[in-house]
Amino acid sequence: MKKAIFAGAVVSLFTLSTITVNAENIAAANYYVHPHHDHDATTEDGEHHRHHHHHKANKMLENHKKEVVKYISNYLNQPEANINKAVKQHKMEMKKLIFIAVVAKLSNKPLENIIAQKGKTNSFKEILDNNNIKREQFFEEMKRVHRDIFTQIEPTKN
Repeated sequence: MKKAIFAGAVVSLFTLSTITVNAENIAAANYYVHPHHDHDATTEDGEHHRHHHHHKANKMLENHKKEVVKYISNYLNQPEANINKAVKQHKMEMKKLIFIAVVAKLSNKPLENIIAQKGKTNSFKEILDNNNIKREQFFEEMKRVHRDIFTQIEPTKN
C-alpha cells in the first residue's frame, strides 16, 4: 500500500511540474541560453531551471553589438549594413535581433518580415505558429546561436 501511495505521489508530482512548465508563458525576446549552463536541469524542488543570469548576458550582448551584428550578418547571409540599418531603424536590442534572426532563418523569411510580425504581437507562440516553427526546433537553434555568439565574445578562461 505504501508503495502505491508513493508511486501515485511521484506520478502526480511529475505531472504537475510538467503542466506548470508547459503552461508557462515565455516571452521569447527575453529568452537567453548561456552556453555553460544546463538549462534542462531541474532543481531539488522540481522547478525547471530559470534564466537568472540573463541581465548580465544582455548587457554583454549590448557591449558587443559589432560582433553580434557580424554574426547575424553571416548567419542570415546578409550584408552587415542591412542588419545595422534594421537595428537602428527599429531601435532593436541585441537579444531581440537574435530572436528575430533565428525565426527568420528557421522560417526562411526576410528579417524585415519577422520584425513586422514582432511589431504586431508580443506573443512568442503566435510568432512561432505563424511561421510553422516548433518550439523545440526554435529553442535548439537559439541554444546553438547563443553558444556560438558567446564563444566569440566571452574572453577565454584558463
